[in-house]
Amino acid sequence: MELKSIKLTGRIAPSNAYFELANPIKARFVRYVHGHVGAANLAISDIRIFGNAGGKIVKPPKDLVVKRDTDERNAFVTWQKVKGAVGYNIRWGIKPDRLHLNYQIFADEPNAKEIRALNKGVSYYFAIEAFDENGISGLSKIIEVK
Repeated sequence: MELKSIKLTGRIAPSNAYFELANPIKARFVRYVHGHVGAANLAISDIRIFGNAGGKIVKPPKDLVVKRDTDERNAFVTWQKVKGAVGYNIRWGIKPDRLHLNYQIFADEPNAKEIRALNKGVSYYFAIEAFDENGISGLSKIIEVK
């Protein structure tokens, strides 16, 4: 196995610096090696690495059920788990093409979620997608809930 070392240079002043490699690489591990910081202490809030594992994307979840509570501000969402999924994005909005709100659930959690963020007297549309190391599945069937 060939080990590569890529040194990113430049001023890291922005709070969310973005460095793009000149060419894509295949890597199993990523390690941060600290060189210098102009302050007394180093603080890293997060490091995000974008890419995929090169496999097949999981299938969309099936059997999405959404039931509005007697208090219309709440809805109960259930779905069938997908084998191999790392987690799920429950998406909802006020139009089928505007599912801009979401809730992320990991696969080791129950396949049910109470959403407590709705408005009274408004119809909502819900869908769910699964994700893993290879990417995000397509959306499930979109359901309208009145």
